[in-house]
Amino acid sequence: MECEGQVTPEVSSELKPKLGLEFDCCEDVFNFYNMYAAKARFGIRCSTTRTCTFTGEVTRKKYVCCKQGYALTSTVSRNRRQRGCTRTGCKAKLAILKVNEKNKYTVVGFNEVHNHDMTTVDKVHILRSHRNLTESTKAYSAHMSKVNIPVHKQVSLLEVQVGGLENVGFVRRDVYNYARDVRGEVIGHDAELLKEHFLAEQGKNESFYFNMEVDSEGRIGNVFWADARSRRAYGFFGVWWYLIRRSTRTAMKWSLRLC
Repeated sequence: MECEGQVTPEVSSELKPKLGLEFDCCEDVFNFYNMYAAKARFGIRCSTTRTCTFTGEVTRKKYVCCKQGYALTSTVSRNRRQRGCTRTGCKAKLAILKVNEKNKYTVVGFNEVHNHDMTTVDKVHILRSHRNLTESTKAYSAHMSKVNIPVHKQVSLLEVQVGGLENVGFVRRDVYNYARDVRGEVIGHDAELLKEHFLAEQGKNESFYFNMEVDSEGRIGNVFWADARSRRAYGFFGVWWYLIRRSTRTAMKWSLRLC
C-alpha cells in the first residue's frame, strides 16, 4: 500500500545523481545508482531500454525503483501465502541518454521522490539489486561443495566469518540458484569433463591409463581407468588381490570353483 505523502531519502549530495552527469557505459550507471539506492534504502531495476536499429548499441535506458508499477491481479487460489504488496506505483527513476559526440551516457532525468517508506537498515541487503555473489564467494562455495558441506551450512559459516547475515551480501537462495546454474552447465558435458580429468591425471603420471568406449551415436558406454598405484599393486598380487579388495565373498566363490 502507498504511504501517506511523499518520501525523499536523506542522502549526501555527493552520492546523488545529477542532471548532466556523464558515464562511460551502462554498467557504470547501474553501479552508481545502485550505490545511491543502498544508502537511500531501496532497490532498483531496469525498466526500459532503447537500442540503435543498425548497431544494436544502447541509446537510452531508464532505471526505476523496485516498487515501480503495480502488481497484476492474480486468480490463484486464496490458500497461497500472502506476500504483501511489492509494487506501489513509485515514480522514482534515473534516465540516461547516449550522446554520440562525446561517446558518453548522460543523465537526462532523475526523480528522487518515493511514494512508500524506505526499507529498514537491517533489511537492505535482502533487496535483489544489492545481493551479489562475488567470484571469491563462488569459489568458496565450490570448495565447500566438494567436501559435501550443504548450502545452509556454507552460509552459516560465512555469517560467522563476516559478523552477521547483513554483511554476507546475499541470501541462501542465491547460492542455491548458483549451484543450479553450475549443474545446468555440466549437463551434456559430463563425458568431456571426465575425459579432461583423465588427461590431466595422465599428464601428471604417464602410468595412468584409461579407456572410454562410445557407441555409434557418440554416447559414452564403458569406462576403465587405473592409476599407477593400482597397476603396481595388481602386478604384485595379481587377480587375487583385486578380488579380496573388492569383495571377500566373491574371492571365496572363485576359490571354490578352482578347487
